[in-house]
Amino acid sequence: MIREIVTMFRFAWLSALMVLPVLTAEAEPAGPEYFEQGEKFRQELDADIRTGGWLNMVGRERIREGTWTLGSGAGSAIALPAPSPMFVGTLTRQGELFEFEPPGGAAVSIDDRAVTSRIELATKQGAGKIKAGGLSLAVRKITDSFYLNIEDPNNPAVAAFKGTTWFRVDPSYRVVAQFLAYEKPQEVTLALTFENASKSFASTGDVVFQVGGQSLKLKTLILGAELFVIFQDATNGVETYGGGRFLTAPLPENGVTTLDFNKAFNPYCAVNSYVLCPITPAANRLQIRIAAGAQFSK
Repeated sequence: MIREIVTMFRFAWLSALMVLPVLTAEAEPAGPEYFEQGEKFRQELDADIRTGGWLNMVGRERIREGTWTLGSGAGSAIALPAPSPMFVGTLTRQGELFEFEPPGGAAVSIDDRAVTSRIELATKQGAGKIKAGGLSLAVRKITDSFYLNIEDPNNPAVAAFKGTTWFRVDPSYRVVAQFLAYEKPQEVTLALTFENASKSFASTGDVVFQVGGQSLKLKTLILGAELFVIFQDATNGVETYGGGRFLTAPLPENGVTTLDFNKAFNPYCAVNSYVLCPITPAANRLQIRIAAGAQFSK
């Protein structure tokens, strides 16, 4: 179905090019306020990486049917890293039903409530968090399988994060883009950076713009009250993260929006491989070099 929709709108796109000129209008001149807002954006992004939990994930284990012991002890069926206790408890799976049982006298809580006996464990987002010995554990469904997510809020990676490296701000990479709306919204399913997992987004149109005298087109997605763009360019894997970068933009008004590539940022899987990120759609892999926004270094 997705392929049929894409094929249908490909012809609509070609027809639109025949009657609509590529927009070449320039964004408003960049004054001191523009640079100040850009610096604030960068600081807020780094703060979110440090404090938003993106660096906390330290493991992910698939949970199959049966009973599994959890802990840092050598005999644990699912080995947990320090500072986990030697034995945290047992996790039992029967279909989509999970139960957790702590050992007697252990200091274990679920959703910040102490547990001392066998209890059903929720798997929905925001619930069913087991805390023991400084670790946080949660069972979550990814596609058709269940996994134990293992987080450490004191992961040394948090303190080791020194901030994102950025290209120098270049106002020429803030461009006005023409928005070509589809006749009907599309549902776009993108693969995620983990096994066969995927995520669906709504897409209502493409943006057409110019960079360095070249006319370019990107497919946009809807994320909250903004346009969301996942793109790759000639810097990927050399100067920037190989998996591409993210960019948000205002919803179009009167058929136009502004793309500010100085605010292109790395997906959070760039700082923690356990974070699941959508993979760049083939239509958004540009050949031109976009030397703006976040760089990448390990």
